[in-house]
Amino acid sequence: MSIRRAAFWSVSGQYITFAIQFAASVIISRFFLKPAEIGLFSIALAAAMVLAIFQDMGVTRFISGQPQMRRDALGDYLTLTIGIAWSVAAILILSAPWLASFYDQPGLVGLVRLIGLSYVLVPFATVSCALLIRDMDFRGLFWVNAGSGLVGNITAVVLAFQGFSAFSLAWGVIVTALIKAISAQIMRPVAPRLRPRKKEVAPLLRFGSASFLISASAAIGQRSQDLIVGFILGIFATGLFSRASALAGQLSMLVTGAINSVFYPAFARKRDAGEPLAEPYLHLMACNTALNWAAMTGLAVCAEPLVRLLYGENWTGVAPLLFWTAIGEMLFIAMPLQMDIPILLGRIRTLVWINFLETGAAVMILALACLISLEAAAISRVLYGLVWWAIYAAFLTRLIDLPVWRVAIIYMQSAVCALGAGLPMIVLLYYLGSENVGLPALLLGTGLGGLAWVAMLFLCRHPAREEIRLALNVARGSLRARRLPG
Repeated sequence: MSIRRAAFWSVSGQYITFAIQFAASVIISRFFLKPAEIGLFSIALAAAMVLAIFQDMGVTRFISGQPQMRRDALGDYLTLTIGIAWSVAAILILSAPWLASFYDQPGLVGLVRLIGLSYVLVPFATVSCALLIRDMDFRGLFWVNAGSGLVGNITAVVLAFQGFSAFSLAWGVIVTALIKAISAQIMRPVAPRLRPRKKEVAPLLRFGSASFLISASAAIGQRSQDLIVGFILGIFATGLFSRASALAGQLSMLVTGAINSVFYPAFARKRDAGEPLAEPYLHLMACNTALNWAAMTGLAVCAEPLVRLLYGENWTGVAPLLFWTAIGEMLFIAMPLQMDIPILLGRIRTLVWINFLETGAAVMILALACLISLEAAAISRVLYGLVWWAIYAAFLTRLIDLPVWRVAIIYMQSAVCALGAGLPMIVLLYYLGSENVGLPALLLGTGLGGLAWVAMLFLCRHPAREEIRLALNVARGSLRARRLPG
């Protein structure tokens, strides 16, 4: 499958999955659950995902990124993955009462144990999905992710309607893991080996030991946010903070995550061929910042009317938090594949130390901000984003010989395009007032912003305009083919 065709399926999967998750979160938040209930689940999920770092031995990166791989070793990898994941599940189930006591929230016991049970199912999808990525079968991956997301989120909505409170979300996690495991095994069946061979799992363990340290530091920096906010500011504040972070993060993943997932195996092939990575990386950076910065600008500008329209009056406290988290997301996308590129180039040890440095900064900045206020916690995402960008920009610029002046030009072009995208919405908010902006005005501002963004891409001669040109040419060719007789 070509890179652009793979990107089509990957982008489609991201859009469908985002639409499903977004619709479910709006329905559940607006009609069924309150911020405190969402906050309780967020703490349980964050605790589970921090502990789940022990199950991430870099299996996906190992299978999809190594130059050569023996298919008969997949059973060994799966057995190892099962052993680690089931250990994580056991620890979560046994430690649930301690966590509930630490936060003085008895409801955490059942939530953590339910989420822990999902890790019994997770490994049966891990190896199979890694094979799909290695084979660049993003069409198959589309059906796995979209199908499991649809069934899991429908389950959560139905159970929330039935009055299961935060437990509806936990059951949704379990159902998603179950459907993903079944569908992934159908696409790429892999059976565990009863006695894994040491010579086969040894390379994975060597790779995974360094990958584990990277995943551990990344998980602590990312997943500990709700834990820190919950401990210092309480579960109500956690519900608001997690909703803002999730909305900004999901939209960011929607517009750029699919592109990045396609480029990882593509970069692996270029590495194996001995080709330089600077030019394709600059193009990836240009596409990422062009898309993400425009989307995040629009999200930040219309945060207040959007939150009121989607979630209702109970969630108005999300709006100022969403403004700052959206700006922070712009910084976190400015250096794409910040972990994948060093891993591909054999710089894992250096990456480990860099991850520890930026993780320490993340925890310290957020904890200090929480002592001030909830809005300060959201603002701290921008400060941490600047630190994060400075660290990885310095590292990757040297690693793949990025011309600094080219990077600066790309940033300036993307910033101008983002300003153009947000300008129509700014004008509408100025003349109408945010309290008077409803769905028609939001749709109008978004549509005009999209047109302004495309116009600015061409006026600024942004590198991403070539992707639009190509898409238009493909669309024209498809229309001509349909008009031809016979």
